[in-house]
Amino acid sequence: MAPETQPAPPLKRALALLGVHWQVLSSALLLGAGVWGLAETYPDYCGQTELTYAPTELRDDLEAAAQVAGFSPGLLAAQLETESAWKAQAQSSAGALGLAQFTLDTWDIWGKGNILSPEDSIAAQGRYLAYLSERLAPLVDDQRPLLDLVLAGYNAGPGAVEIHEGVPPYFETQNYVARIKELAGDKYSLTCHPSQDFRQAVLVR
Repeated sequence: MAPETQPAPPLKRALALLGVHWQVLSSALLLGAGVWGLAETYPDYCGQTELTYAPTELRDDLEAAAQVAGFSPGLLAAQLETESAWKAQAQSSAGALGLAQFTLDTWDIWGKGNILSPEDSIAAQGRYLAYLSERLAPLVDDQRPLLDLVLAGYNAGPGAVEIHEGVPPYFETQNYVARIKELAGDKYSLTCHPSQDFRQAVLVR
């Protein structure tokens, strides 16, 4: 008498009918899981390369401020390049000072330490961006993304954004928003392969 055989499990029987070996399917599932896991850890795998072209000595400060602000470190770097071109002693015609270009009145509220200190300026940048996000959030809709409102508020003041219920129709402000978003999308974007078209930013103290 032939030895009694156990019936094949339902999955194996189904795969047999489809002409697929269960070991092949298992390998495919494991490969898929590996790809998904790599995608989930992409930033860790590649490193925070959105700051590749930011001044090396400020990367920790940018990452810390980004956590407070709720935006990417690359966005904060793009904003600082637009505001001051990484010049710690920068001063605008309107009296804004430092890397993140705070006026003395605004610094009194959001600043701590020395307004001309790059580290203190970046920390204040993170706090002020967080405040603007909270204040301007009620204006957000499909036509008015939060990022645009916050950047416009940083440049023209949150009151101007509220009055116009969006980015104010000021040439400077509209250019400011567009420039930062452009920089954040290329020079300071998160990628495994940073473009060689950009130069390393240098902090000028």
